[in-house]
Amino acid sequence: MIDSIIAVLGWEERFVEGIQKSLNKFNSSTLHLIVFKEYESYSLENLLKVQTICDEKKVKLDKLELSYQNPVDSWRQLERLVTSKLVNTENIVLDISTMPRETIWGLLFFLQKSSKQIHYIYHKPLKYGDWLCKEPDRPRLLYKHSGIAEFGRRTALMILTGYDYDRTNQLVRFYEPALTILGLQKGNQFDNQNRNIEELHRNECNGSEVKSFEIDFYNGDFGLSVLDEEIIKLKSEYNIIVASLGPKISSISIYRLFLKHPEIALTYVPTKEYNRSYSVGILDDPIYGEFLDYSL
Repeated sequence: MIDSIIAVLGWEERFVEGIQKSLNKFNSSTLHLIVFKEYESYSLENLLKVQTICDEKKVKLDKLELSYQNPVDSWRQLERLVTSKLVNTENIVLDISTMPRETIWGLLFFLQKSSKQIHYIYHKPLKYGDWLCKEPDRPRLLYKHSGIAEFGRRTALMILTGYDYDRTNQLVRFYEPALTILGLQKGNQFDNQNRNIEELHRNECNGSEVKSFEIDFYNGDFGLSVLDEEIIKLKSEYNIIVASLGPKISSISIYRLFLKHPEIALTYVPTKEYNRSYSVGILDDPIYGEFLDYSL
């Protein structure tokens, strides 16, 4: 029995359809809906649709408004959500489909700390738009997840790449790593081979030595074992920063990786503009699983 679902209000078609599917699957009593005020105008129609669905199913809709531009306050509000409203809730599903990675990691931090049983679900789109986001902002380390840097060591930046080459450029320019490692998603799902091109990412890494590896976040352990091997190669020589720009499910693998190697730092690149046609439709086979503590 899943008591509560936590999701972030999105403007994509798959948001409403995904919430409908999740409520049908889990029969939860409460939907905790996080609303980022910067994008609420994009998503007002979807908010009304979800309110109607919840009313019909007699599901309580609990809204939490956050600001994407104020990560410290958002962090504190996520903590209050878990420690107050979810204090008596044991089984929780994170619908990560339209959830920013910082929010996923913050919720995993507080839910793990509170010994909750955490599940996740990811509703894949039918396809993505011609472009996803523009104008990458200043990269930021996740609060309380900035790693353990050792004096005298050089920096290695691991970027799990996506379709936005500007974000790769922004990360390399900001952190100025001695070594950049590009983790490239294998396969041609969502036209990946034509949109996630190694050479174009390498061109954005001026001033840094560049290495690469292939990974598949959609199979097996969602790439965790491959990530673990790569971190083990680096950790004796470098201070390591990891950025997740690829498939959203990689955020789950990266947080498991952090639990196993808490000396690494987690970073994310916000962007100033998102495509209102970010994706189209929804696939019938969501990724669903239970989050396990790999730090043990």
